[in-house]
Amino acid sequence: MITVNFTSPISAPRRAAFERSAQRWDETLNTSFAPVTVDGVTIDGVTIDAAITPIDGAGGVLGQAGPSVLLPGSELPAKGVMEFDTADVERLEAEGSFEDVVLHEMAHVLGFGTLWSRLGLIAASGTNNPIFTGPEAAREFGALEGGSARAVPIANTGGTGTREGHWRELVFGDELLTGFLSGADRPISRMSLGSFADMGYEVDYAAADPFELPSFRKLAEMGITEAVRICDLCRMGRPEPWVLGS
Repeated sequence: MITVNFTSPISAPRRAAFERSAQRWDETLNTSFAPVTVDGVTIDGVTIDAAITPIDGAGGVLGQAGPSVLLPGSELPAKGVMEFDTADVERLEAEGSFEDVVLHEMAHVLGFGTLWSRLGLIAASGTNNPIFTGPEAAREFGALEGGSARAVPIANTGGTGTREGHWRELVFGDELLTGFLSGADRPISRMSLGSFADMGYEVDYAAADPFELPSFRKLAEMGITEAVRICDLCRMGRPEPWVLGS
């Protein structure tokens, strides 16, 4: 189970966005890990320390999100952090995208993109065509194309918070876990759940959202083919996790 520990004053509506996101991921992933003790506190599942605080104003650093403590053996997260800049949260709320950003960044706390390299799931890193090689995600990508399994294209642009830590947006459009917030629905695909299975999670594929690969026209309608776009998610930092007991 995912537990959100609020470490700063956060309004009830904002707390609800975090709690709904945790519930959504708990519907898709089994996070019922054996209890461990971190800094004298017993953790049963995954605990996320969440805060919304002033950092540097709107348009600067959006915050940070990622795992901070990993379980020995599996190296799946036991604890993580999600911190957002107050001014940026206000803007995201005005745009109606705050909750999707929380849902997206919580995936990074759970290891999406943040643990891929550590677990040896990326090939062709640093090239124009980096790929995710996990067999579960590859099978689901192949199914989306109507063919056999093949490695999944991942982000080949953006900074360290984006490149090789998301699905490639020009291929997957409005899927929740590309490096940009595109479209309106932002589904969690079976392919994304497959990537969590490749990391070692038990997943419920039936809990995935409907998703199909977008056409070029659909990509254009989402604004994805435009040369200059705002990348909020590129402005997120990633903590460096450590393995419990190491």
